[in-house]
Amino acid sequence: MLYRLVREICFISSCFLVVTNAKFQNYFEHFPVLQPDTANFSRGIKVLIERIQTEDIFISYFLQRKHPADCVDKDLPVHFALPFLQLNGRNHVYIRGTGNSYLMAILCIRQLIDKDFLLKFAKNLQHIRTRRILVIHNSKLAASTQSEIETFLNYCMQFNFLNVILVHRDFTETTIFHSLNQFPDFKLETRDLRTNSPIYPNRLADVAKKKLRVLADQIEPITMLYEIGDALILEGYIGYFVKTFARKYNFNLWLPTIYEGTVGRVVSMEEIRQAAHNGSIDVGASLSTPQKETNLHEYIYPMEFFQWLTMLPIEPPLETYYFFISIFSPTCLVGIFLFSYCVCVLYRLQLKLRRKTLYWNRALLLLFLIPWHLDLLRGLLNQSTAMRLNSATRRVIFILVFALGGTLNNFFSAKMVNWLTVPPQETPIETFDDVAERNLQIQIPEPDIAEIKFYCGETFWNQHKRIFHIVKSVDEVQESIRKMNTSYGYLINTLAWPIIEQRQKYFKNPLFRLSNSLYYTKGSLLSLPISENSMYKDLLSLFSLRSRESGLLDYWYKRTFYTMISIGRFNLTDLSKNYRHEVLTLKEFEWVWIIYTIGVGVSVLAFTFEWICYKYSKYILEHA
Repeated sequence: MLYRLVREICFISSCFLVVTNAKFQNYFEHFPVLQPDTANFSRGIKVLIERIQTEDIFISYFLQRKHPADCVDKDLPVHFALPFLQLNGRNHVYIRGTGNSYLMAILCIRQLIDKDFLLKFAKNLQHIRTRRILVIHNSKLAASTQSEIETFLNYCMQFNFLNVILVHRDFTETTIFHSLNQFPDFKLETRDLRTNSPIYPNRLADVAKKKLRVLADQIEPITMLYEIGDALILEGYIGYFVKTFARKYNFNLWLPTIYEGTVGRVVSMEEIRQAAHNGSIDVGASLSTPQKETNLHEYIYPMEFFQWLTMLPIEPPLETYYFFISIFSPTCLVGIFLFSYCVCVLYRLQLKLRRKTLYWNRALLLLFLIPWHLDLLRGLLNQSTAMRLNSATRRVIFILVFALGGTLNNFFSAKMVNWLTVPPQETPIETFDDVAERNLQIQIPEPDIAEIKFYCGETFWNQHKRIFHIVKSVDEVQESIRKMNTSYGYLINTLAWPIIEQRQKYFKNPLFRLSNSLYYTKGSLLSLPISENSMYKDLLSLFSLRSRESGLLDYWYKRTFYTMISIGRFNLTDLSKNYRHEVLTLKEFEWVWIIYTIGVGVSVLAFTFEWICYKYSKYILEHA
């Protein structure tokens, strides 16, 4: 408490403020020294403010005036017992940035048609224009015409003042004050303080079918528009949120006339943000990231946390002929060959030693070049053999050969059963470089290039842009995803992927997978774009928090899948391919034919070479 008072006093002294004891009661101790007219006015203001405080407390004041006399009582600020910020007509300050903004704003004005002064007041109340405002007009009620009062309150409506009342100099005698009700349209209210009705009623409790101007992005599954007769229906995850919000507070959803041409296309985020920024719409039925913006006040409280990832086609099953390549890899073949070679050499040497015919001659060289023994090679295939096991050495060799053959047969059988049960696939893509090596491209719409550059940087884009297939609009990408076109990968976020994943549950084989290793951002916030000083911002933020807390947002998201089916965005037809392993096909013999062709070619070349040599030697002999 002491720290707060010290901080507020330091700021107040720098802005020419008057601070008194910080209590939630208002003591007017200076009444005896005031003039009768001024004293009556101050007494009436005291009653009014005490009434306002009982409705909803505030902890500070902000007062703006051109001259002290504009407040009827020029010493009015010293009568308040709460922290008080006072500005004249020339000064400007961002009130929301000075500390606690839960305040009561007071404007003292001499001329109701002074729009420039009201604009300065509105700029000081930037981002907190829904706070309660008390306007003191230094003129008697009878001297103000109704047209002047209406003009002034119309100005207040233009500046998005939600809670404003106007009192006059003779307020104590008349107890009359004026207020503004802009739902559904402008209405001047003249009320009496002596009634029991609230001074500042909750205007947003029921807006009486006021138009809520909405622009939908039509990005699945966030929002979708479709027409039934003359009616335009808003569907989708965020579409349900906006519709329920409108139904709760009695809004009438309305697509502005200038945006009627957007019904049949996806609306870019930039277009929606610009429409909210210039006040063309009240709220964008879309989700955008505030992290890209310098002004966070153009968004409600964040609704979602998401990631930008890559959706890749699932690697197809390997062809059957790859079975032999995968099992008998070059290393495995070399190992089998060396083992067989060594065993055959050892067996042949053992025979020569036993027969005492081992000599260092041409026959020994031929043994090392062609050591193969058919009985031993049959043992590698676990076939019967005519080997005579009349020595310990032969028995050891026999055991080694048959053990290796049994191991190879069991290994081959296990691999074959596993292959037929769960066909293996190509090595998964794990990096962006792998995408380039597989000659695969990731399809993205042109507007999303800015998203990639924002999250990953220019260097990343320049390094990998060759792997991206760029199309003009988001509509083209959405159409490819609906058709499950496996010719490309796709830039996808974690809000769209669960819909695709759920759709693939109706397929025999899924066509796409989500790659967490090919990401563009590991996390970002999403929120609804809105105008900077929108009077609906706090209401929308509170509604989103309650929707999340109650589970409505999750329910709306799950419902979107069935909505997309009902409006024809996609169907549950199985688009997956049915892979069948046939016993023998020409494809299985591809490598056999290649090797056979190479062998025949080498044989022809050898024959041709020998024939040329023969003819040449014969020619030499004939002419010698």
